[in-house]
Amino acid sequence: MADQLCGQYYSQLLNLPDVNPGDRTATTLQTIYSACFEKFHDGKFGAANGVNPDGSPEKENDTHPLEVWTGINFGIAAFMIRNGMKEEAFKMTEAVIAQIYDNGLQFRTPEAITANDTFRACHYLRAMGIWAIYDALLAS
Repeated sequence: MADQLCGQYYSQLLNLPDVNPGDRTATTLQTIYSACFEKFHDGKFGAANGVNPDGSPEKENDTHPLEVWTGINFGIAAFMIRNGMKEEAFKMTEAVIAQIYDNGLQFRTPEAITANDTFRACHYLRAMGIWAIYDALLAS
């Protein structure tokens, strides 16, 4: 799952003790980046919500696991920046933003984008998570 580290992200953001021991956060971020982003349609869309380690769907016709949620991607990117993965974060963010702008959705950013050229939930507020990237850049 792309957003499996959100508890660790908030713990780090609020200077609380780590939820994950040792280097598990770094390993998990690399796994998310590889499976959910790079191996999901070659990183063209952003990080899918949930796929197998090889980037394939667990179930071919599932909806939510095969969607790219803009706000979740921005949150993951912010967390990556805070954990030394700035280049990867920008690649993922650029893919999501390209999908938004290339499809004329810049004034109605959707919550979800699919590899089937569909989108849903325009004007969804979770995409405001893009500001977390700005905050992460200020903190680094």
